[in-house]
Amino acid sequence: MTDTPYHRFNSMKILAYADRLREIAAGGYPYPIDWHVYPSNICNHACSFCMFRQNGEQEDFPVKLPRHLLLRAVEDAARTGAVLMHFSGGGEPLLNRFTLEAMEAAQATGRLKVAMSTNGSLLTPQVAAQVDYIRVSLNAGTADTHWRTNHAGDPRHPGDWRTIIENIRACVPYKRQDIGLAFVVEEGNWKDIYPFVETAASLSVDFVHIRPAFYYDSTSDLGTHQAMAAAFQECERATADFGDQVRIFAITEKFDGYWTPRTYDRCRAVLTGTCLRATGDFAVCQDRVDLTFGHTPSYKDGASFEDVWHSEEHRRLVESIVSPGVLDACPRCVWQVRANVIDSVFVRDDMRLALV
Repeated sequence: MTDTPYHRFNSMKILAYADRLREIAAGGYPYPIDWHVYPSNICNHACSFCMFRQNGEQEDFPVKLPRHLLLRAVEDAARTGAVLMHFSGGGEPLLNRFTLEAMEAAQATGRLKVAMSTNGSLLTPQVAAQVDYIRVSLNAGTADTHWRTNHAGDPRHPGDWRTIIENIRACVPYKRQDIGLAFVVEEGNWKDIYPFVETAASLSVDFVHIRPAFYYDSTSDLGTHQAMAAAFQECERATADFGDQVRIFAITEKFDGYWTPRTYDRCRAVLTGTCLRATGDFAVCQDRVDLTFGHTPSYKDGASFEDVWHSEEHRRLVESIVSPGVLDACPRCVWQVRANVIDSVFVRDDMRLALV
């Protein structure tokens, strides 16, 4: 797999923003470093492990962000010092016809990098040319497995594997910086890791990202956990044959604090980023879309992002994410390293930062 710790999936890169982390540790509320934007809660795939299908977000709120909110979010992120806008979901971001315009606007700021997570079905060279970091959620190495993972084996769906593969192939020459393929491991698809990596190598993408699925259902989640040892063996086998053609990242750190004990009792990581939902309000992070703010005052009704971020509603919500209590309900955590760094490095000074 990777031969250096200095790679794109090393979450310790958050230390590059030490000034903001110090401010958070001291009780401040600096503006977020990265914005995660859900242009749509509607999806043309039906992945069984999709958190937004599991938690009811797609079924309860089948909506898209209006153009004015998407473009306003770009302006707000750039004005308040963000470095990245990541368009994802929710649902499939390219189902919102204004997503490309928003990505073009983000590039035009000259301040923001643009990332996108997509299922690839609507990916075009025009889109690829506006995105610095593209990740296509393929989750399979064959058309049959893709139909079972991304379309839940629905006999009414013909599958779109070939379309997506050709879309990726067409986009590689137009990529702005890099493009990679994602594989979410579950009990039923881990044997496809080798052909998945082989496919990635044949497409000349830059990387593959292999990580566990998350299920709220404990039986399904246990099946994923138990499959990971065999999955990592397949990663090693694929690395031996294709590691010189495509970078292979196999990551489980987002499950620390879920599969392993949590080492902090307050989540301060939610102040490092924010998540604009397709409903026009904000979630504190990508994993806790049930913890929302931006209602009082209301962002979608015209309140400034500054007022929303520094609102009493947001402050109360952040202060509630503690253990015992709200923090204990968190599933796997995309920002757990951030939370650990703030707590260990800047609150407790476990690294003794003065000892350079």
